[in-house]
Amino acid sequence: MNSIADFLRISVLPLLPSTKLPKVNFRELEESIVGKSGNPWINNPDRERAASSFVFGLSIIIALVFSTNSWREASRELNMMGQSTGDADILAALYFLIAAFTYWVAISSIVKLTWLKSASTAILGVTTAGIIYVVSTFLIHWSLVEADWVVVWANRDLVMMGQLMKEQMTQSPGSHVCLNESNCYGINQNFRLWWSLYLTFGILGAAYGTTGERPMKFLAPFAVIMVIVALIANNPTEVSYKRGTVMVKLAISSLWALVPYSLAYWYSKNNEEYKVNRLKSYLAVSAVITFFFAILIMDPPQFVKSGAEVLGGTPAQSFSDEIIAGERSPSTLDKLAGNGIEASQWGGLFVNLIIATAGCVLGFGIGVVLAFGRQSDQPFFSVPSVAVIELVRSGPLICWLYFAVFMMPDLMDPFYNAEDIIRMLLMFGIFGGCYIAEVLRGGLQAVDSGQKEAAAALGLSPIQTKLQVELPNAVRTTLPSIISVFIGLWKDTTLLFIVNILDFFKLAKDLPNSDLRFLGDFLEPLYVTAVVFWVFAFYLSRVSMKVEKNLGLVREGGGEAA
Repeated sequence: MNSIADFLRISVLPLLPSTKLPKVNFRELEESIVGKSGNPWINNPDRERAASSFVFGLSIIIALVFSTNSWREASRELNMMGQSTGDADILAALYFLIAAFTYWVAISSIVKLTWLKSASTAILGVTTAGIIYVVSTFLIHWSLVEADWVVVWANRDLVMMGQLMKEQMTQSPGSHVCLNESNCYGINQNFRLWWSLYLTFGILGAAYGTTGERPMKFLAPFAVIMVIVALIANNPTEVSYKRGTVMVKLAISSLWALVPYSLAYWYSKNNEEYKVNRLKSYLAVSAVITFFFAILIMDPPQFVKSGAEVLGGTPAQSFSDEIIAGERSPSTLDKLAGNGIEASQWGGLFVNLIIATAGCVLGFGIGVVLAFGRQSDQPFFSVPSVAVIELVRSGPLICWLYFAVFMMPDLMDPFYNAEDIIRMLLMFGIFGGCYIAEVLRGGLQAVDSGQKEAAAALGLSPIQTKLQVELPNAVRTTLPSIISVFIGLWKDTTLLFIVNILDFFKLAKDLPNSDLRFLGDFLEPLYVTAVVFWVFAFYLSRVSMKVEKNLGLVREGGGEAA
Protein backbone atom coordinates (compact mmCIF):
# COMPACT_ATOMS: atom_id res chain seq x y z
CA MET A 1 0.00 0.00 0.00
CA ASN A 2 1.67 3.19 -1.20
CA SER A 3 -0.53 5.54 0.78
CA ILE A 4 -3.47 5.49 3.15
CA ALA A 5 -5.19 8.11 1.00
CA ASP A 6 -5.16 5.78 -2.01
CA PHE A 7 -6.93 3.06 -0.01
CA LEU A 8 -9.52 5.50 1.29
CA ARG A 9 -10.13 6.87 -2.20
CA ILE A 10 -10.89 3.41 -3.52
CA SER A 11 -13.08 2.23 -0.63
CA VAL A 12 -14.69 5.33 0.90
CA LEU A 13 -14.60 8.10 -1.66
CA PRO A 14 -17.33 6.65 -3.92
CA LEU A 15 -19.71 6.99 -0.98
CA LEU A 16 -18.71 10.61 -0.47
CA PRO A 17 -18.44 12.17 -3.91
CA SER A 18 -18.06 15.71 -2.64
CA THR A 19 -15.27 14.94 -0.19
CA LYS A 20 -11.73 15.94 -1.11
CA LEU A 21 -9.23 13.77 0.70
CA PRO A 22 -5.72 15.15 1.10
CA LYS A 23 -2.94 12.96 -0.29
CA VAL A 24 -0.78 11.76 2.61
CA ASN A 25 2.10 9.44 1.75
CA PHE A 26 2.30 6.61 4.23
CA ARG A 27 6.05 6.18 3.78
CA GLU A 28 6.75 9.83 4.55
CA LEU A 29 4.53 9.67 7.61
CA GLU A 30 6.33 6.57 8.85
CA GLU A 31 9.78 8.07 8.31
CA SER A 32 8.81 11.30 10.07
CA ILE A 33 7.88 9.33 13.21
CA VAL A 34 10.38 6.45 13.42
CA GLY A 35 13.09 7.54 10.97
CA LYS A 36 14.44 6.11 7.73
CA SER A 37 15.11 2.43 7.33
CA GLY A 38 18.59 1.13 8.22
CA ASN A 39 17.89 -2.52 7.36
CA PRO A 40 20.14 -3.61 4.45
CA TRP A 41 17.49 -6.12 3.31
CA ILE A 42 15.04 -3.31 2.66
CA ASN A 43 16.89 -1.85 -0.29
CA ASN A 44 14.12 -1.10 -2.77
CA PRO A 45 10.61 0.38 -2.78
CA ASP A 46 8.87 -3.00 -3.14
CA ARG A 47 10.53 -4.49 -0.07
CA GLU A 48 9.90 -1.30 1.88
CA ARG A 49 6.20 -1.45 1.05
CA ALA A 50 6.14 -5.11 2.03
CA ALA A 51 7.85 -4.36 5.36
CA SER A 52 5.44 -1.50 6.05
CA SER A 53 2.44 -3.70 5.28
CA PHE A 54 3.79 -6.46 7.54
CA VAL A 55 4.38 -4.04 10.42
CA PHE A 56 1.00 -2.40 9.97
CA GLY A 57 -0.85 -5.73 9.90
CA LEU A 58 1.04 -7.16 12.88
CA SER A 59 0.30 -4.02 14.91
CA ILE A 60 -3.41 -4.34 14.14
CA ILE A 61 -3.49 -7.99 15.22
CA ILE A 62 -1.66 -7.38 18.50
CA ALA A 63 -3.82 -4.33 19.24
CA LEU A 64 -6.99 -6.33 18.62
CA VAL A 65 -5.89 -8.96 21.13
CA PHE A 66 -5.01 -6.29 23.66
CA SER A 67 -8.25 -4.35 23.22
CA THR A 68 -10.28 -7.56 23.61
CA ASN A 69 -8.66 -8.25 26.98
CA SER A 70 -9.22 -4.63 27.98
CA TRP A 71 -12.87 -4.88 26.98
CA ARG A 72 -13.36 -7.98 29.15
CA GLU A 73 -11.64 -6.39 32.15
CA ALA A 74 -13.59 -3.14 31.77
CA SER A 75 -16.91 -4.98 31.42
CA ARG A 76 -16.19 -6.99 34.56
CA GLU A 77 -15.20 -3.86 36.49
CA LEU A 78 -18.24 -1.90 35.31
CA ASN A 79 -20.55 -4.79 36.24
CA MET A 80 -19.10 -4.86 39.72
CA MET A 81 -19.74 -1.11 40.00
CA GLY A 82 -23.31 -1.50 38.76
CA GLN A 83 -22.72 0.67 35.69
CA SER A 84 -23.62 0.15 32.06
CA THR A 85 -21.27 -1.95 30.00
CA GLY A 86 -21.71 0.33 27.00
CA ASP A 87 -18.64 2.30 28.05
CA ALA A 88 -16.57 -0.87 27.73
CA ASP A 89 -17.03 -0.83 23.96
CA ILE A 90 -15.81 2.75 23.77
CA LEU A 91 -12.92 1.87 26.07
CA ALA A 92 -11.90 -1.07 23.89
CA ALA A 93 -12.05 1.03 20.71
CA LEU A 94 -9.87 3.76 22.21
CA TYR A 95 -7.43 1.23 23.61
CA PHE A 96 -7.23 -0.37 20.19
CA LEU A 97 -6.32 2.89 18.45
CA ILE A 98 -3.68 3.85 21.00
CA ALA A 99 -2.19 0.36 21.17
CA ALA A 100 -2.14 0.02 17.37
CA PHE A 101 -0.24 3.29 17.04
CA THR A 102 2.25 2.37 19.78
CA TYR A 103 2.91 -1.13 18.43
CA TRP A 104 3.24 0.24 14.91
CA VAL A 105 5.95 2.70 15.98
CA ALA A 106 7.85 0.16 18.09
CA ILE A 107 7.69 -2.76 15.62
CA SER A 108 8.53 -0.51 12.68
CA SER A 109 11.70 0.74 14.38
CA ILE A 110 12.73 -2.88 15.11
CA VAL A 111 11.95 -4.39 11.73
CA LYS A 112 13.44 -1.57 9.70
CA LEU A 113 16.37 -0.96 12.09
CA THR A 114 15.72 2.77 11.91
CA TRP A 115 18.02 3.37 14.88
CA LEU A 116 21.00 2.50 12.65
CA LYS A 117 20.13 5.23 10.13
CA SER A 118 18.55 7.94 12.29
CA ALA A 119 18.96 7.05 15.94
CA SER A 120 17.65 10.34 17.35
CA THR A 121 14.40 10.18 15.35
CA ALA A 122 13.83 6.51 16.25
CA ILE A 123 14.44 7.05 19.95
CA LEU A 124 12.27 10.17 20.02
CA GLY A 125 9.45 8.45 18.12
CA VAL A 126 9.41 5.32 20.28
CA THR A 127 9.69 7.33 23.51
CA THR A 128 6.88 9.68 22.49
CA ALA A 129 4.64 6.77 21.50
CA GLY A 130 5.31 5.11 24.87
CA ILE A 131 4.46 8.30 26.77
CA ILE A 132 1.28 8.76 24.74
CA TYR A 133 0.29 5.17 25.47
CA VAL A 134 0.84 5.41 29.25
CA VAL A 135 -0.84 8.79 29.68
CA SER A 136 -3.72 8.07 27.32
CA THR A 137 -4.60 4.66 28.77
CA PHE A 138 -4.62 6.11 32.28
CA LEU A 139 -6.86 9.04 31.32
CA ILE A 140 -9.19 6.87 29.27
CA HIS A 141 -9.58 4.27 32.03
CA TRP A 142 -10.13 6.93 34.66
CA SER A 143 -12.64 8.92 32.58
CA LEU A 144 -14.70 5.92 31.42
CA VAL A 145 -14.47 3.55 34.39
CA GLU A 146 -13.56 5.39 37.57
CA ALA A 147 -14.97 8.90 37.10
CA ASP A 148 -18.59 9.74 37.93
CA TRP A 149 -19.69 12.20 35.25
CA VAL A 150 -23.37 11.78 36.12
CA VAL A 151 -22.97 13.94 39.21
CA VAL A 152 -21.27 16.74 37.27
CA TRP A 153 -23.85 16.59 34.50
CA ALA A 154 -26.75 16.69 36.95
CA ASN A 155 -25.32 19.81 38.60
CA ARG A 156 -24.00 21.50 35.45
CA ASP A 157 -26.07 24.63 36.14
CA LEU A 158 -24.22 25.16 39.43
CA VAL A 159 -20.85 24.81 37.76
CA MET A 160 -21.85 27.07 34.88
CA MET A 161 -23.49 29.88 36.86
CA GLY A 162 -23.07 29.39 40.57
CA GLN A 163 -25.87 29.28 43.13
CA LEU A 164 -26.58 33.01 43.28
CA MET A 165 -26.87 33.59 39.55
CA LYS A 166 -28.78 30.34 39.15
CA GLU A 167 -31.43 31.53 41.59
CA GLN A 168 -31.83 34.78 39.70
CA MET A 169 -32.15 32.94 36.39
CA THR A 170 -34.43 30.08 37.36
CA GLN A 171 -36.56 31.03 40.32
CA SER A 172 -38.06 33.83 42.31
CA PRO A 173 -35.76 35.57 44.78
CA GLY A 174 -37.29 34.81 48.15
CA SER A 175 -40.00 32.63 46.67
CA HIS A 176 -40.25 28.96 45.89
CA VAL A 177 -43.16 29.15 43.45
CA CYS A 178 -43.40 30.30 39.88
CA LEU A 179 -47.04 29.97 38.99
CA ASN A 180 -47.03 30.24 35.23
CA GLU A 181 -44.72 30.88 32.34
CA SER A 182 -45.64 34.50 31.77
CA ASN A 183 -45.28 35.44 35.39
CA CYS A 184 -41.89 33.76 35.64
CA TYR A 185 -40.30 36.65 33.81
CA GLY A 186 -41.54 39.03 36.41
CA ILE A 187 -39.58 37.38 39.16
CA ASN A 188 -36.57 35.94 37.39
CA GLN A 189 -33.94 37.64 35.26
CA ASN A 190 -33.21 35.27 32.41
CA PHE A 191 -34.70 37.63 29.80
CA ARG A 192 -31.59 39.80 30.19
CA LEU A 193 -29.38 36.98 28.99
CA TRP A 194 -31.58 36.25 25.96
CA TRP A 195 -31.31 39.78 24.63
CA SER A 196 -27.52 39.62 24.69
CA LEU A 197 -27.62 36.13 23.19
CA TYR A 198 -29.74 37.20 20.22
CA LEU A 199 -27.33 40.03 19.40
CA THR A 200 -24.29 37.79 19.80
CA PHE A 201 -25.70 35.08 17.54
CA GLY A 202 -26.60 37.63 14.91
CA ILE A 203 -23.11 39.16 14.87
CA LEU A 204 -21.37 35.77 14.82
CA GLY A 205 -23.58 34.59 11.96
CA ALA A 206 -22.89 37.73 9.94
CA ALA A 207 -19.16 37.52 10.67
CA TYR A 208 -18.98 33.97 9.34
CA GLY A 209 -21.03 35.00 6.32
CA THR A 210 -18.45 37.62 5.34
CA THR A 211 -15.79 34.92 4.95
CA GLY A 212 -17.48 33.73 1.78
CA GLU A 213 -16.74 30.07 2.51
CA ARG A 214 -19.08 27.22 1.72
CA PRO A 215 -22.20 27.28 3.92
CA MET A 216 -21.55 23.79 5.30
CA LYS A 217 -18.33 25.01 6.93
CA PHE A 218 -20.53 27.21 9.10
CA LEU A 219 -23.76 25.23 9.32
CA ALA A 220 -22.22 21.91 10.37
CA PRO A 221 -20.20 23.16 13.39
CA PHE A 222 -22.97 25.60 14.30
CA ALA A 223 -25.48 22.76 14.43
CA VAL A 224 -23.14 20.72 16.65
CA ILE A 225 -22.64 23.67 19.00
CA MET A 226 -26.37 24.33 19.26
CA VAL A 227 -27.07 20.67 20.04
CA ILE A 228 -24.50 20.81 22.86
CA VAL A 229 -26.01 24.07 24.17
CA ALA A 230 -29.49 22.55 24.04
CA LEU A 231 -28.36 19.49 25.99
CA ILE A 232 -26.80 21.70 28.64
CA ALA A 233 -29.84 23.96 28.88
CA ASN A 234 -32.33 21.08 29.00
CA ASN A 235 -32.12 20.66 32.77
CA PRO A 236 -35.16 18.95 34.27
CA THR A 237 -34.13 19.29 37.92
CA GLU A 238 -35.42 22.81 38.58
CA VAL A 239 -39.03 23.16 39.69
CA SER A 240 -39.57 26.66 38.28
CA TYR A 241 -37.36 26.16 35.22
CA LYS A 242 -39.37 26.18 31.99
CA ARG A 243 -37.48 23.81 29.70
CA GLY A 244 -39.96 24.18 26.87
CA THR A 245 -39.58 27.95 26.80
CA VAL A 246 -35.80 27.68 26.83
CA MET A 247 -35.77 25.18 23.96
CA VAL A 248 -38.06 27.38 21.89
CA LYS A 249 -35.88 30.44 22.48
CA LEU A 250 -32.75 28.49 21.57
CA ALA A 251 -34.43 27.39 18.35
CA ILE A 252 -35.40 31.00 17.61
CA SER A 253 -31.87 32.23 18.32
CA SER A 254 -30.45 29.53 16.02
CA LEU A 255 -32.79 30.48 13.19
CA TRP A 256 -32.10 34.14 13.83
CA ALA A 257 -28.34 33.53 13.43
CA LEU A 258 -28.98 32.06 9.97
CA VAL A 259 -30.65 35.27 8.75
CA PRO A 260 -27.64 37.64 9.10
CA TYR A 261 -25.37 34.80 7.98
CA SER A 262 -27.32 34.40 4.74
CA LEU A 263 -27.45 38.15 4.13
CA ALA A 264 -23.72 38.60 4.82
CA TYR A 265 -22.86 35.57 2.66
CA TRP A 266 -24.89 36.95 -0.24
CA TYR A 267 -23.37 40.41 0.23
CA SER A 268 -19.79 39.08 0.25
CA LYS A 269 -20.44 37.10 -2.95
CA ASN A 270 -21.97 40.01 -4.86
CA ASN A 271 -19.86 42.99 -3.81
CA GLU A 272 -16.30 44.20 -4.06
CA GLU A 273 -13.75 43.36 -1.39
CA TYR A 274 -13.54 46.89 -0.02
CA LYS A 275 -17.29 46.85 0.66
CA VAL A 276 -17.00 43.49 2.42
CA ASN A 277 -14.14 44.85 4.54
CA ARG A 278 -16.32 47.82 5.45
CA LEU A 279 -19.05 45.41 6.57
CA LYS A 280 -16.50 43.55 8.70
CA SER A 281 -15.51 46.80 10.39
CA TYR A 282 -19.17 47.53 11.13
CA LEU A 283 -19.55 44.07 12.64
CA ALA A 284 -16.47 44.64 14.80
CA VAL A 285 -17.98 47.87 16.12
CA SER A 286 -21.29 46.07 16.69
CA ALA A 287 -19.50 43.37 18.68
CA VAL A 288 -17.99 46.03 20.95
CA ILE A 289 -21.40 47.65 21.42
CA THR A 290 -22.93 44.25 22.21
CA PHE A 291 -20.32 43.67 24.89
CA PHE A 292 -21.17 46.89 26.69
CA PHE A 293 -24.88 46.24 26.16
CA ALA A 294 -24.56 42.83 27.85
CA ILE A 295 -22.98 44.42 30.91
CA LEU A 296 -25.56 47.21 31.07
CA ILE A 297 -28.54 44.91 30.65
CA MET A 298 -27.34 42.37 33.22
CA ASP A 299 -26.72 44.93 35.93
CA PRO A 300 -28.28 48.16 34.67
CA PRO A 301 -27.07 51.42 36.20
CA GLN A 302 -29.52 53.86 37.68
CA PHE A 303 -29.92 55.97 34.52
CA VAL A 304 -31.21 52.92 32.61
CA LYS A 305 -33.78 52.10 35.28
CA SER A 306 -34.75 55.76 35.60
CA GLY A 307 -35.21 55.99 31.83
CA ALA A 308 -37.52 52.95 31.87
CA GLU A 309 -39.58 54.56 34.66
CA VAL A 310 -39.84 57.82 32.70
CA LEU A 311 -41.23 55.85 29.75
CA GLY A 312 -43.94 54.36 31.95
CA GLY A 313 -42.31 51.34 33.60
CA THR A 314 -42.79 50.36 37.22
CA PRO A 315 -40.10 48.28 38.98
CA ALA A 316 -41.34 44.70 39.09
CA GLN A 317 -40.00 44.27 42.62
CA SER A 318 -42.58 46.78 43.86
CA PHE A 319 -45.47 44.47 42.99
CA SER A 320 -43.76 41.08 43.35
CA ASP A 321 -46.60 39.78 45.55
CA GLU A 322 -49.10 40.47 42.79
CA ILE A 323 -46.86 38.72 40.27
CA ILE A 324 -46.50 35.63 42.44
CA ALA A 325 -50.24 35.57 42.97
CA GLY A 326 -50.82 35.72 39.23
CA GLU A 327 -52.72 39.01 39.46
CA ARG A 328 -50.36 41.07 37.31
CA SER A 329 -47.90 40.43 34.52
CA PRO A 330 -44.97 42.84 34.19
CA SER A 331 -44.28 44.59 30.88
CA THR A 332 -40.87 45.01 29.26
CA LEU A 333 -40.53 48.46 30.76
CA ASP A 334 -41.41 47.05 34.18
CA LYS A 335 -38.60 44.52 33.84
CA LEU A 336 -36.10 47.18 32.76
CA ALA A 337 -37.14 49.51 35.57
CA GLY A 338 -36.47 46.83 38.15
CA ASN A 339 -33.19 45.59 39.51
CA GLY A 340 -31.06 43.28 37.42
CA ILE A 341 -28.53 40.71 38.49
CA GLU A 342 -25.90 42.46 40.54
CA ALA A 343 -22.32 41.91 39.45
CA SER A 344 -21.56 40.38 42.84
CA GLN A 345 -24.01 37.59 41.99
CA TRP A 346 -22.43 36.71 38.65
CA GLY A 347 -20.71 33.38 38.62
CA GLY A 348 -19.38 30.46 36.64
CA LEU A 349 -18.40 30.46 33.00
CA PHE A 350 -20.29 33.70 32.39
CA VAL A 351 -17.77 35.57 34.57
CA ASN A 352 -14.78 34.14 32.70
CA LEU A 353 -16.31 34.95 29.32
CA ILE A 354 -17.31 38.50 30.19
CA ILE A 355 -13.96 39.35 31.82
CA ALA A 356 -11.92 37.74 29.04
CA THR A 357 -14.00 39.68 26.50
CA ALA A 358 -13.32 42.85 28.47
CA GLY A 359 -9.62 42.09 28.36
CA CYS A 360 -9.81 41.70 24.57
CA VAL A 361 -12.19 44.57 23.73
CA LEU A 362 -11.05 47.14 26.26
CA GLY A 363 -7.48 45.87 26.03
CA PHE A 364 -7.32 46.40 22.28
CA GLY A 365 -8.71 49.92 22.58
CA ILE A 366 -6.33 50.81 25.41
CA GLY A 367 -3.46 49.13 23.55
CA VAL A 368 -4.05 51.24 20.43
CA VAL A 369 -4.03 54.46 22.47
CA LEU A 370 -0.90 53.48 24.41
CA ALA A 371 0.93 52.28 21.29
CA PHE A 372 0.36 55.54 19.45
CA GLY A 373 1.11 57.48 22.62
CA ARG A 374 4.45 55.71 23.03
CA GLN A 375 5.31 56.42 19.38
CA SER A 376 4.44 60.10 19.75
CA ASP A 377 7.16 62.76 19.55
CA GLN A 378 5.32 64.79 22.19
CA PRO A 379 6.44 64.05 25.78
CA PHE A 380 2.92 64.91 26.94
CA PHE A 381 1.72 61.70 25.26
CA SER A 382 4.82 59.48 25.24
CA VAL A 383 5.90 59.80 28.90
CA PRO A 384 2.54 58.76 30.47
CA SER A 385 2.16 55.96 27.92
CA VAL A 386 5.61 54.57 28.66
CA ALA A 387 5.02 54.91 32.41
CA VAL A 388 1.71 53.01 32.31
CA ILE A 389 3.05 50.25 30.04
CA GLU A 390 6.21 49.64 32.03
CA LEU A 391 4.45 49.90 35.38
CA VAL A 392 1.71 47.40 34.53
CA ARG A 393 4.00 44.95 32.72
CA SER A 394 6.49 44.97 35.60
CA GLY A 395 4.07 43.24 37.97
CA PRO A 396 2.26 39.90 37.70
CA LEU A 397 -1.45 39.88 37.01
CA ILE A 398 -2.34 38.49 40.43
CA CYS A 399 -0.78 41.55 42.10
CA TRP A 400 -2.91 43.85 39.98
CA LEU A 401 -6.00 41.82 40.82
CA TYR A 402 -5.30 42.37 44.52
CA PHE A 403 -4.78 46.03 43.71
CA ALA A 404 -8.21 46.09 42.06
CA VAL A 405 -9.81 44.48 45.11
CA PHE A 406 -8.23 46.50 47.91
CA MET A 407 -6.95 49.80 46.49
CA MET A 408 -8.95 50.59 43.38
CA PRO A 409 -12.17 51.27 45.37
CA ASP A 410 -10.46 54.24 47.03
CA LEU A 411 -9.62 55.61 43.59
CA MET A 412 -13.03 54.98 42.00
CA ASP A 413 -15.52 55.55 44.81
CA PRO A 414 -15.63 59.34 44.39
CA PHE A 415 -16.76 58.77 40.80
CA TYR A 416 -18.28 55.28 40.62
CA ASN A 417 -18.99 52.67 43.27
CA ALA A 418 -17.92 49.65 41.22
CA GLU A 419 -18.26 46.10 42.48
CA ASP A 420 -15.40 43.61 42.45
CA ILE A 421 -16.22 42.04 39.07
CA ILE A 422 -16.50 45.45 37.40
CA ARG A 423 -13.07 46.35 38.74
CA MET A 424 -11.78 43.03 37.39
CA LEU A 425 -13.14 44.01 33.98
CA LEU A 426 -11.21 47.25 34.09
CA MET A 427 -8.02 45.63 35.36
CA PHE A 428 -8.03 42.93 32.69
CA GLY A 429 -8.59 45.63 30.09
CA ILE A 430 -5.64 47.68 31.35
CA PHE A 431 -3.37 44.66 31.76
CA GLY A 432 -4.19 43.29 28.33
CA GLY A 433 -3.94 46.75 26.79
CA CYS A 434 -0.36 47.21 27.97
CA TYR A 435 0.75 43.94 26.38
CA ILE A 436 -1.19 44.63 23.17
CA ALA A 437 0.41 48.11 23.06
CA GLU A 438 3.89 46.59 22.91
CA VAL A 439 2.80 44.13 20.24
CA LEU A 440 1.30 46.93 18.16
CA ARG A 441 4.39 49.09 18.67
CA GLY A 442 6.46 46.51 16.83
CA GLY A 443 3.90 46.50 14.02
CA LEU A 444 3.84 50.30 13.83
CA GLN A 445 7.61 50.42 13.55
CA ALA A 446 7.43 48.00 10.62
CA VAL A 447 5.04 50.23 8.60
CA ASP A 448 6.84 51.50 5.52
CA SER A 449 7.52 55.24 5.61
CA GLY A 450 6.43 55.46 2.00
CA GLN A 451 2.86 54.63 3.00
CA LYS A 452 2.86 57.50 5.49
CA GLU A 453 4.23 59.87 2.85
CA ALA A 454 1.60 58.69 0.37
CA ALA A 455 -1.15 59.29 2.93
CA ALA A 456 0.16 62.80 3.57
CA ALA A 457 0.31 63.46 -0.19
CA LEU A 458 -3.35 62.41 -0.47
CA GLY A 459 -4.26 65.02 2.12
CA LEU A 460 -5.01 62.69 5.04
CA SER A 461 -4.70 64.22 8.49
CA PRO A 462 -2.29 62.70 11.04
CA ILE A 463 -5.21 61.03 12.85
CA GLN A 464 -6.56 59.59 9.59
CA THR A 465 -3.09 58.35 8.67
CA LYS A 466 -2.70 56.56 11.97
CA LEU A 467 -6.17 54.98 11.97
CA GLN A 468 -6.55 54.19 8.25
CA VAL A 469 -2.98 53.42 7.21
CA GLU A 470 -0.66 52.66 10.13
CA LEU A 471 -3.03 50.76 12.41
CA PRO A 472 -4.45 48.34 9.76
CA ASN A 473 -0.94 47.48 8.61
CA ALA A 474 0.28 47.02 12.18
CA VAL A 475 -2.65 44.75 13.06
CA ARG A 476 -2.11 42.76 9.88
CA THR A 477 1.54 42.16 10.79
CA THR A 478 1.04 41.44 14.48
CA LEU A 479 -2.25 39.53 14.37
CA PRO A 480 -0.78 36.18 15.58
CA SER A 481 0.80 37.91 18.57
CA ILE A 482 -2.42 39.78 19.36
CA ILE A 483 -4.39 36.51 19.33
CA SER A 484 -1.76 34.98 21.62
CA VAL A 485 -2.38 37.82 24.08
CA PHE A 486 -6.13 37.19 23.85
CA ILE A 487 -5.65 33.47 24.55
CA GLY A 488 -3.41 34.33 27.49
CA LEU A 489 -6.06 36.67 28.92
CA TRP A 490 -8.70 33.95 28.57
CA LYS A 491 -6.56 31.49 30.52
CA ASP A 492 -5.58 34.13 33.07
CA THR A 493 -9.21 34.50 34.13
CA THR A 494 -8.67 31.36 36.23
CA LEU A 495 -6.67 33.59 38.62
CA LEU A 496 -9.93 35.22 39.69
CA PHE A 497 -10.55 32.43 42.19
CA ILE A 498 -7.62 33.70 44.27
CA VAL A 499 -9.47 36.98 44.95
CA ASN A 500 -12.72 35.09 45.75
CA ILE A 501 -14.52 35.78 42.49
CA LEU A 502 -16.98 32.97 41.77
CA ASP A 503 -15.59 32.13 38.36
CA PHE A 504 -15.80 28.81 36.53
CA PHE A 505 -12.62 27.43 38.06
CA LYS A 506 -13.46 28.44 41.64
CA LEU A 507 -16.90 26.84 41.43
CA ALA A 508 -15.44 23.63 40.02
CA LYS A 509 -12.85 23.64 42.81
CA ASP A 510 -15.04 24.55 45.78
CA LEU A 511 -18.48 23.08 45.06
CA PRO A 512 -17.45 19.42 45.61
CA ASN A 513 -16.16 20.47 49.05
CA SER A 514 -19.27 22.37 50.08
CA ASP A 515 -22.21 20.91 48.14
CA LEU A 516 -23.39 17.42 49.04
CA ARG A 517 -24.95 17.05 45.59
CA PHE A 518 -21.48 16.39 44.16
CA LEU A 519 -20.97 13.37 46.45
CA GLY A 520 -17.33 14.21 47.01
CA ASP A 521 -16.31 13.91 43.33
CA PHE A 522 -13.45 16.43 43.30
CA LEU A 523 -11.60 15.80 40.05
CA GLU A 524 -14.47 15.52 37.58
CA PRO A 525 -15.51 19.23 37.71
CA LEU A 526 -11.87 20.29 37.34
CA TYR A 527 -11.43 18.10 34.27
CA VAL A 528 -14.58 19.58 32.76
CA THR A 529 -13.20 23.06 33.41
CA ALA A 530 -9.91 22.18 31.75
CA VAL A 531 -11.69 20.85 28.65
CA VAL A 532 -13.88 23.97 28.38
CA PHE A 533 -10.87 26.28 28.62
CA TRP A 534 -9.02 24.25 26.01
CA VAL A 535 -11.97 24.34 23.61
CA PHE A 536 -12.26 28.13 23.76
CA ALA A 537 -8.50 28.62 23.39
CA PHE A 538 -8.39 26.20 20.47
CA TYR A 539 -11.31 28.01 18.84
CA LEU A 540 -9.51 31.35 19.12
CA SER A 541 -6.41 29.81 17.58
CA ARG A 542 -8.36 28.39 14.62
CA VAL A 543 -10.15 31.70 14.07
CA SER A 544 -6.77 33.44 14.06
CA MET A 545 -5.42 31.06 11.43
CA LYS A 546 -8.53 31.58 9.29
CA VAL A 547 -8.20 35.35 9.50
CA GLU A 548 -4.50 35.14 8.68
CA LYS A 549 -5.33 33.01 5.66
CA ASN A 550 -7.90 35.53 4.45
CA LEU A 551 -5.31 38.28 4.85
CA GLY A 552 -2.75 36.31 2.87
CA LEU A 553 -0.43 35.85 5.85
CA VAL A 554 -0.38 32.03 5.79
CA ARG A 555 1.95 30.26 3.40
CA GLU A 556 0.99 26.94 1.92
CA GLY A 557 2.71 23.92 3.37
CA GLY A 558 4.03 23.23 6.83
CA GLY A 559 1.83 23.28 9.88
CA GLU A 560 -0.36 26.04 8.47
CA ALA A 561 -1.69 23.73 5.80
CA ALA A 562 -3.11 21.28 8.35
